[in-house]
Amino acid sequence: MKGLAIWAQIKCRSVMELYRQMARTLDVPLIVPIWHEKPLGADIRKDVGFKGDEFADIPSVTIGDDFKKGVRFIDEHRDWRHIFCVYQSAPVFCRLIAETKRRTGKVGVMSEAPCNMSNGLRGALKECYLRFLLWVRVKDATRNADYFVNYSGNDDKYLKSIGWDREKVIPFGYFPPPIPGSQFRKRSAKKSFIILSSGVMTWHRGVDVLVEALRILSEHGVTYHATITQKGPLFESVRNKAAQCKLPIDFPGFVPLDVLNELYSTCSVYVGAGRHEPWGMRLNDALNCGAPLIVSKGMGGVKLVEDYGCGATFKPGDACRLADELQKMVENRGYYEGILENTVTAVESIKPVNQAKRLVSLIDEKLPGWFD
Repeated sequence: MKGLAIWAQIKCRSVMELYRQMARTLDVPLIVPIWHEKPLGADIRKDVGFKGDEFADIPSVTIGDDFKKGVRFIDEHRDWRHIFCVYQSAPVFCRLIAETKRRTGKVGVMSEAPCNMSNGLRGALKECYLRFLLWVRVKDATRNADYFVNYSGNDDKYLKSIGWDREKVIPFGYFPPPIPGSQFRKRSAKKSFIILSSGVMTWHRGVDVLVEALRILSEHGVTYHATITQKGPLFESVRNKAAQCKLPIDFPGFVPLDVLNELYSTCSVYVGAGRHEPWGMRLNDALNCGAPLIVSKGMGGVKLVEDYGCGATFKPGDACRLADELQKMVENRGYYEGILENTVTAVESIKPVNQAKRLVSLIDEKLPGWFD
């Protein structure tokens, strides 16, 4: 193998450092063929303060929907290993996956599992699409790929229905670098207990579940303070509920990156209440700042807690269980201190350099010699 080509949608910071470290682990050059080179504002994470040139040093080439250009790139890099990280939304890349297999004999896929983030009629229609129609669109990828690295952690709900053989699946996740300017702070079981959540307030992110859990927590006489950042469709309803119930919650709306870093670094626990989310990158951002996590099992990022014991979990939409887990952290000092120790270990483990080594090892275990 002379190099590593990782085909991506855009240069997104959620994955680019992992790709860089994979190439370094394998001691080969890296090129990132890109489906669509989008402007700075197209990446939501850049909108909130991330630099657009963070990974400018990583060589890339824009392929777009130009099938012939993609084939030429494959032919020019026959001795490289090719891994595709976009396929569900890119028919051309599905065809290129088949071409890569035919021309080089090896091809991998790393991507999220399908996820239904809608509710009501739209959610029902999306469910039918995922279960019965999407497989036609992606069959060139599922048939030809040697393996599928699942960025959605252990969530494999729809993978079989769209054509993925379970034997090909490697559970993984997202492991971006810490937010620029952030710092890790080890917590202590202090008297004041600060609960933090962030993200656009949509149904699938479950902010209403968190506010209901905080209402229950107050009803139980538990002392806490909460901050829920950002806005969105549910903003007015959850803020009104908090006001009516006289809950100690701040709703600052959008906050700049330096303020968000400070919130991540000083909270007692970070809550990810998503009903249906492929991962939830804000979990990594909070954990990298030393925050223990309570995560819904509807989020792929629950794997962070399951693998490293750095918090607690609850079923999607279960406000009562979420309230119980929060109360346990507030009132059981020994339990909370144990989680804090696991958090220190987790932060070291989730560094891109360590996860890149782990991923290369996982692929090599699944398919010995794939990188040769």
